[in-house]
Amino acid sequence: MRSILDEQYRDPPSIESLASTVALSASRLSHLFRDQVGMSIQSYVVERRLIMAAMLIVQSDERISQIVYSVGFRDVSNFNHSFKRRFAMSPREYRARHDLIGADSPRSS
Repeated sequence: MRSILDEQYRDPPSIESLASTVALSASRLSHLFRDQVGMSIQSYVVERRLIMAAMLIVQSDERISQIVYSVGFRDVSNFNHSFKRRFAMSPREYRARHDLIGADSPRSS
């Protein structure tokens, strides 16, 4: 189940679709997922998107708004709020902090 969500986090299947894949009701799947993973399916997808966005923010010069849409968020404001809650800083601050760290560390040849 998690592997499906990890691969399809940009546009995940519905809970009903996931549930039919494993022959469970949507409510039972949701309950079992929360017990096993410690968060809801939707929270898991949001967490995956945030982690992927953080990685792209650090590893690319792509505009943050483009990254937001590329990882599956549909609203920049919602992304900014979620990102700040998860990483305790804005996406722009996150990029700047990692740029400084990268500038201070020796580069391998």
